[in-house]
Amino acid sequence: MKAILLASLWALAVNLVALIPWGKLHFSLGFVLLLCFPFVLWQISLAFGGWAVFAIVLVALSLYRLPLIYYIKKVLGLHEPD
Repeated sequence: MKAILLASLWALAVNLVALIPWGKLHFSLGFVLLLCFPFVLWQISLAFGGWAVFAIVLVALSLYRLPLIYYIKKVLGLHEPD
């Protein structure tokens, strides 16, 4: 029950952050949620096992595709300066 509540709150927070206009606040809050993601996955894996974790990872990659692409390009030096 704790894992479901935690995952639900995390998903609600992700969707609320998605409503924020694109900018520094959006990326900052998204990054904080991204840092919390392994803890949420760990709780879900303890409660439900690997298949649930696999499904959630696919959902998270879909939700975070643009920020992940941004940070990957930034790390690789392919990002244009702001």
